[in-house]
Amino acid sequence: MKQDAHIQPMLDVHGRPAVFAPLCKSIINARAMSTAAFGSVCSDPGGEMLLDLYWRESQGLKTSLTSMWLASKASEMTARRCLAAMEEQGIVERMPDPSDGRRTNVRFTAEGRKKMDDCFSALLVGYAETCQDCARNCHDGPSSDGCASLWNSVPFCALLGDLSVASTGRRQ
Repeated sequence: MKQDAHIQPMLDVHGRPAVFAPLCKSIINARAMSTAAFGSVCSDPGGEMLLDLYWRESQGLKTSLTSMWLASKASEMTARRCLAAMEEQGIVERMPDPSDGRRTNVRFTAEGRKKMDDCFSALLVGYAETCQDCARNCHDGPSSDGCASLWNSVPFCALLGDLSVASTGRRQ
């Protein structure tokens, strides 16, 4: 019998799917590239677990303890310590899987979800500020530190409008 691996996807306060899911996936991919480039010096088991849990919940997927251990990219004992600290802080909670009594799932608490959303929001504000700085450099004329040289001729400052809307809710 196939296990039901789905839950209700995360929704924002307006009932829309989690708006930060694409950003979360991008961070997961960037962290994987960092790990590939720099190895264990970039290790952050707790961060990996939180990002994976956020992504999975945004997609409506249950997250088992085993999945959390795998996401940590660390030993099971390290992952257990991270999870215990998250539980102690009220970020996540464990619950039995109703379709398999042997399995335990993990999910964000409302407070944990809010903290993750706040972190993603802060990142977007930083990205928007970076875009504004880049746009100023581009508009001031070509320079060695302009966006074209920083981003290999990709018009990074063109993202300014989209990120400004994401971080502030209005076009700047």
